[in-house]
Amino acid sequence: MSARQYFYLPRHHPSLDIITALQNHAGQRLGLSKSHSTLPVNYAESGSPSGRRPGAMEGASLAARTGQITRDAGAELAMRVKALGEIANAEESAALDSPGFTEEELMFFYEDILALPSSLEQSGQVTAEELEQRQIDEDLATIRAGDADAADLTFDLMKRSGLAIPEDMVASLLRVYASTGNVSKTEQVLVRYLDGPPTPQQRHFHIKSHLISTPTEGIPYSALELLHSYENQALPAPIQTYTSVITALFSSNSSLGRAQAWDLFSHMRYVAHATPDPTLYTLMIRACASPVNMRPSEPERALDLWTEMTVEHRLAPTAGAYDAVILACARSGKTTYVNEAFRLAKQMLDSHRDARGESAFKPSRRTYCALLEGAKRIGDLSRARWILAQMIATQSGTDTEAVNEEVMMHVFHTYASYRPPFNRNLVKSADPTQADNAPTTSTEVSPDVSQSPPQPTSVVSNESESAFTHIPPQSGTEVIHEVRILFDRILYESGLKNLSDPTDGGALPAEQKFKHVKLSSRLVNSYIAVHYRHAPFDDSRDLYRRVFTECQVPRTGRTYVEALERCAIARRGHERTMVLDFADEVWAEWQKLEDAGHENGRLLSGRIIERAHIAMIRVLALTNNLDRAMQHLRAFAARYSPSDVRIPTPRPAMRSTRTVLIGDRPLVRMTSNVEVPDDHVPPLIMFNDIEVLHHRLVARRSVANIKYIAWLSKSYEGALRARRAAALKLRPGEEVEEEFTARVEAPSG
Repeated sequence: MSARQYFYLPRHHPSLDIITALQNHAGQRLGLSKSHSTLPVNYAESGSPSGRRPGAMEGASLAARTGQITRDAGAELAMRVKALGEIANAEESAALDSPGFTEEELMFFYEDILALPSSLEQSGQVTAEELEQRQIDEDLATIRAGDADAADLTFDLMKRSGLAIPEDMVASLLRVYASTGNVSKTEQVLVRYLDGPPTPQQRHFHIKSHLISTPTEGIPYSALELLHSYENQALPAPIQTYTSVITALFSSNSSLGRAQAWDLFSHMRYVAHATPDPTLYTLMIRACASPVNMRPSEPERALDLWTEMTVEHRLAPTAGAYDAVILACARSGKTTYVNEAFRLAKQMLDSHRDARGESAFKPSRRTYCALLEGAKRIGDLSRARWILAQMIATQSGTDTEAVNEEVMMHVFHTYASYRPPFNRNLVKSADPTQADNAPTTSTEVSPDVSQSPPQPTSVVSNESESAFTHIPPQSGTEVIHEVRILFDRILYESGLKNLSDPTDGGALPAEQKFKHVKLSSRLVNSYIAVHYRHAPFDDSRDLYRRVFTECQVPRTGRTYVEALERCAIARRGHERTMVLDFADEVWAEWQKLEDAGHENGRLLSGRIIERAHIAMIRVLALTNNLDRAMQHLRAFAARYSPSDVRIPTPRPAMRSTRTVLIGDRPLVRMTSNVEVPDDHVPPLIMFNDIEVLHHRLVARRSVANIKYIAWLSKSYEGALRARRAAALKLRPGEEVEEEFTARVEAPSG
């Protein structure tokens, strides 16, 4: 084989480029020119541009030069190979001496490599499933970020592109719109992106949007209509939807809403979910503590639901369920059910213990407040003091279970309803001249003294002694002393008062256990109520004038009403000489509040207005200001006419009592229209409310005023009876007839 043939390579062989690169690199290292660093391979190509072999005529000339070319090429090749070897050895030694890259540079290099798109992505070979999943992830991230409009636009593009929109993505978008109460957007999503009937979760969000769009304390009529519409389509909503709607009805602060909630509960068990879950059972048991009727509680119904949940359906009770049934029993105000509430609390702690003896439930602040509800209604101060001591002893650093305003309000109410066993009026005189003449065997007390309320005593006491002992206070003085210590401690920890010398005798801990008690109007009202019950009138009056300024809280309508009612029960003698001035002072402030309600269109409760006017009329009658009392009564009748009482409140269509099998209302009811009280009855006065004034007028023989009182009381009574009859005859959705709007005129003379 000739040298020419030995170095011949195809034109596009890969090795040709590699050899050429090596030649150029070696030439640059040795300082050679490009012409000297080129191998004879290119000569073979340049000598034969067409790629054919040389002919016979060229053989003689080539043969003459063959020997010389071979010697020159061999020498040059040996020299270049030697140079390449030296360069390789030099580079190897340099690499061993100092590395070309540090570890940090290598780490960055590998990260850059991993960040590069894969070869599949570079080549454009991404499947449709991967693209769709990637788009779904981006849409979910957009929805979670709260950008519902961008997600809606993306769904529209996906629908136009023919991509299927998953149900969970639609549900996520509905959740965003429903949480803001955007009904139009929610229904737009259901219409545009659903091909079939909505899923239970989607129906839940649809109804939830109507619930949230309803104003606070309003009845959600649209949500109820939509709920029954799904039922008529054989698509009942999930049970959590019924729970949300019933919760909204109970939160409406309306007797009509509470009655509709009970009807919806029975209707749900008939058409959708026969067995409620523990959450709904807890809600209905809690509702028994605030019943539809005028009773304070319905413990019998609460215990029936409790037995049905725990015994019949064997559902494990929760801490909330225990708190609900305890509250329902405690609010009844009957000793039997209050004791049952404490028994259930003991059962909650003892019946659910593990192998180590630890209870599954711990009493929370809600549990203690429920027990205090029962203690204050029966005046059980011993239990109230024990509950307060337990909360202080087990209080942690957080404010979730700490003593707060509601707890102290219940404690003060318990002090107010407590009857001390010691009555100073029943103590006989220690005069030695009367001791010999007094009978030693008789222990009876005259009926007049035994039936009179306990006389309050002076609040001056020996503060060096401990105010909190293991036994409750034995007199009104001790009650006031304990309450003042508690309230001063609250003011001290709130930063409104400085206590130089503590007067609790070390009974209260040194730590700040009342720092989470927020001063409010209802807390101050409960504190004053204790003084109304156990302190003299002048002390209560002075406290009323200064305590609201010290606590920096405003007076409310209940504040004025309770002050006037305290004046209305003033005892004979010194108290009745002081109550009129104080009553006039309170009444002037009450009139500003009442007039402001009329001007702003936000009237006070009719029952609160009644109590204020009745108390003021009684104060005027007790102080023999009969002319002022009659003027006050006539002014009340002119402002709140008996004719206004006759006009009934229109009844909504959902309260229809017609028996149907399909309709947009409950098919099964638990409350009748007779049992639902009317929340919109205007203020009125009955004869029992002004009986004291009537007796004083009879003693004076004021015939005209006596006739007026008789007419007014009968007018209110007849108007109330007519209102009730008209409300029962009134059909749902029907307007009030004109015959009920006629005015009632007072008799002349």
